[in-house]
Amino acid sequence: MWVSLILLVIILIGGYWSYQHFYTHESVPARHVQLTAVGDSLTYGMGDPTHDGGFTSLIRKKVNRQANHVVMSTTNYGISGQTTSQINHRVLTSKSLRRSLKHADVITITTGGNDVLHFLKQHLTTTSQRSLTTDLTGYVAAYKTRVASLLTNIRRINAGAPIFVFGIYNPVYVYFPQVAFISHAISLNNQTTKQVVAANHRAYFISIDHQLSDGQYTTTKSRAKLKRQADPNSGGSMTAGDLAKLLNGTGTESNRYLSNEDHFHPNKKGYQIMTNLLYQQMVRHIDWLKE
Repeated sequence: MWVSLILLVIILIGGYWSYQHFYTHESVPARHVQLTAVGDSLTYGMGDPTHDGGFTSLIRKKVNRQANHVVMSTTNYGISGQTTSQINHRVLTSKSLRRSLKHADVITITTGGNDVLHFLKQHLTTTSQRSLTTDLTGYVAAYKTRVASLLTNIRRINAGAPIFVFGIYNPVYVYFPQVAFISHAISLNNQTTKQVVAANHRAYFISIDHQLSDGQYTTTKSRAKLKRQADPNSGGSMTAGDLAKLLNGTGTESNRYLSNEDHFHPNKKGYQIMTNLLYQQMVRHIDWLKE
């Protein structure tokens, strides 16, 4: 009798599990979602050794792997070298981009890196701290207007999709850690982007500064050692020639998360970091990833 009861319980449990698995889960149709990525070289995937689109390809694979009920497709509208104004111009004029943004379930943006790079190239030879501070203040104000316009124009096309905006990082930190002005400019740029993003509905800022700027120098001790090893003849500055030399693929130190080809863009590990940070924010703010 006890054996019969035990067998009956096993049969009932097995039947319930089968019902839950085959009818409750498998009968739910997959949710197809579209991610539209717009921006500069970080969206394009410059530095990705697989030439597969950097984080835009990796996030699609991660979502499809982690969320069994979701099928994500991505469209990459990244163009290397573009500033915020140039990206905004495409948002206003490109029919294919506007169509993709309109139907997107998720939107990602990378911008600001080329803006601040242009500013730094123009001011690397400035020796007056007062002039640098004044010029940087003017740059930040103008940049805020540009990035606010970009967010506004995208929202006019798509009023509801969550927008995830990446910050920028200091690609020369491990080579010139003693040049505080560059880190300060990057920090102000990120603060400005974060403020603009926070003022927009369903828009979220993703910080990548610490992870990609510091590279493998993750502790206070290792960063202090890096500064001690910096070129004592630099006087806490760098020239346009130093920057050009670095971006041509030469340097005495290496950031494990940036490309060896230009020491500027993320490599595969760098894009994986961006992908993981993006996914964390998506899970936090998108309901259909929590189902």
